[in-house]
Amino acid sequence: MSTTQQSDQMSSATVADRHRGALATGVWAVLAAAMVAFGLAPLAVPSSYVWTEHGISESGAQGIDGAWVTRLGFILFGLAVLLLVRVRAKEWRPLGTMFHLAFGVSMFGVAAFSTKPWEANAPYVDSEDFLHDIFASTLGFSFIAGAVTVMIVRRNRTVRDALPDLAAIAITSAVPLTMSTSIWGLLQRAMFLTAALWYGREAWLSGAGWQRRALHGSTNQWRRSPNRQNRRHQRSTH
Repeated sequence: MSTTQQSDQMSSATVADRHRGALATGVWAVLAAAMVAFGLAPLAVPSSYVWTEHGISESGAQGIDGAWVTRLGFILFGLAVLLLVRVRAKEWRPLGTMFHLAFGVSMFGVAAFSTKPWEANAPYVDSEDFLHDIFASTLGFSFIAGAVTVMIVRRNRTVRDALPDLAAIAITSAVPLTMSTSIWGLLQRAMFLTAALWYGREAWLSGAGWQRRALHGSTNQWRRSPNRQNRRHQRSTH
């Protein structure tokens, strides 16, 4: 292979890696924006909403003033995951990609179809509440199944390497069991944050890989520099 061909291949790889790195950075930004929306949502809805008791979905419930803030958070979270699917599809393999794709799409579903209000006598559309529950259930299942699949595909050599995956799976599996408690809202927010951190770590892994490849490529380019090789040859002939 000629030097020109090697240079063209390295240039193409660098452009592709930079694109992946930019997408990974975008995922972090959109995830952060989603978490901000969820954090601000209780301030936008009526004061009878108690964030430690009521779930995230209830702050985006049907007929509630300010519900758009939570719905925006759902859309941003879904968008971030769909962007990450594009970045991590190769590493996640088809099965893992399918589960996380379902998670991202379901986030748009819970944004489009809202749950019933927390106030007992408030009117709501039962069919919309039902569809919200379907998408919400799909969210939980898809994340857990996707995280388990990715952990298996990753083939971690030690428990320490698998710890982030195990922690995310354990938390997101256990929290739904506490739905009837008085701190459901607090625990659900911890669960959403756990999922966001897991996806953020996946974005970081993709970005870190890009940085390593960029550094490795620049080092190899220096080592293979024709000018440097010519200087070495000139010194050896004198």
